[in-house]
Amino acid sequence: MSAEKPRPSVPFEPRKSAKQRKPAAKKGVPIVNPPQPSTAMAEQGSGYIPDMVSKRMIRRVLVFCGIPILMGVGIFLGSYFVIINHLFKVSNTVVLLTSMACLGLSVLGLTYGILSACWEEDSDSKGSLLGLTEFKINLGRMTDAYHASKQMQQNIDPDR
Repeated sequence: MSAEKPRPSVPFEPRKSAKQRKPAAKKGVPIVNPPQPSTAMAEQGSGYIPDMVSKRMIRRVLVFCGIPILMGVGIFLGSYFVIINHLFKVSNTVVLLTSMACLGLSVLGLTYGILSACWEEDSDSKGSLLGLTEFKINLGRMTDAYHASKQMQQNIDPDR
């Protein structure tokens, strides 16, 4: 076999695996475990969602997202029943649009369910029934974080 020149890599070509890049670790060297996130890291905004807050979010998402999904599936199945039994004529377009509207509403319900939950970990209050005050507070937090991130990006790269 002849020795071939190494060809240049293509942008979408997979990179070499870790075994091919690094030599094996020496025997007898202890493996260091990565540090576990602490509560101090959680307070600094490292993306950690406390368990109590995530349970509040899940409950709200199940209600605000689950009901429209069940409505969409119910409309679809109900129209199937009506069409099969020839009870009355139902347009396919009506079935499609109403099912899509319910499923689209469930996507909005997913977002609203997350934003309407109380994000305070030590708060015993679950918030109001609809969560309008929590929604306003959390939406304000999100927009402030977005503007701060955008400002930081402009400070790093002023040409953008």
